[in-house]
Amino acid sequence: MSRSPFPLSFQPYIYELTTLLSSKEVQRLAGLDMASSPSSALHCYCYSLFFLFFFLFSFRARGQMVPAMYVFGDSLVDVGNNNHLLSFLKADFPHNGVDYPGHKATGRFSNGKNAADFLAEKLGLQTPPPYLSLPSGSKGDAFMKGVSFASGGAGVLNTTNKDKCLTFDKQVEFFSVVYGALVQQLGSEGTHKHLSQSIVAIVIGSNDLFGYFKADSSERAKTTLQQFVDSLVFTLKGQLRRMYNLGARKI
Repeated sequence: MSRSPFPLSFQPYIYELTTLLSSKEVQRLAGLDMASSPSSALHCYCYSLFFLFFFLFSFRARGQMVPAMYVFGDSLVDVGNNNHLLSFLKADFPHNGVDYPGHKATGRFSNGKNAADFLAEKLGLQTPPPYLSLPSGSKGDAFMKGVSFASGGAGVLNTTNKDKCLTFDKQVEFFSVVYGALVQQLGSEGTHKHLSQSIVAIVIGSNDLFGYFKADSSERAKTTLQQFVDSLVFTLKGQLRRMYNLGARKI
């Protein structure tokens, strides 16, 4: 048996993701046209919910203090980053936010709080602010309680909604900037301890699937479903490896 390149704490997530993307249900969807089959869109939406609940609730804080939460992903957890982008993928208009405190649109793609808000509440934390809302050159203390890099439209692949959102690679790049700021504030050892105790929430993948199954998908025209799945898993492994090297542990 070959040895996994990932630490033990990561292996269950890689296994579950690979199993999900290789499932017969996903393969069955390959023959469906989203424009002509509402059921395919429904199935893709169900998969996005699976990603959401799997990544957010696979870790349970068992009576221990969680100092911060760092959020990565797409519109399911975006709390306003897209407000600061030149993109039509925005939620800064009614009726978004109609049930949110203040009854105004905040950039969340929902009528009220989203999954990032609810998870923060469960952890006893304030919802992390959007990274792009913070002043350029912010010091480490601005990131001590966490920050959100999530961006509506983002996917595992950089080609998903290209130039319309913060790609997952870009989100990881911003995380490296935060890591550097924390090192200046806490030192290397202090930063490692802080990040190892923090929650790193990732909700990603549904936009890649939506894009692949679109009627006019160029990706589906040039790759098989298995090739597409392989590229997703390969890319995600590299992204998770980079995050692990920056100190992320509780993902």
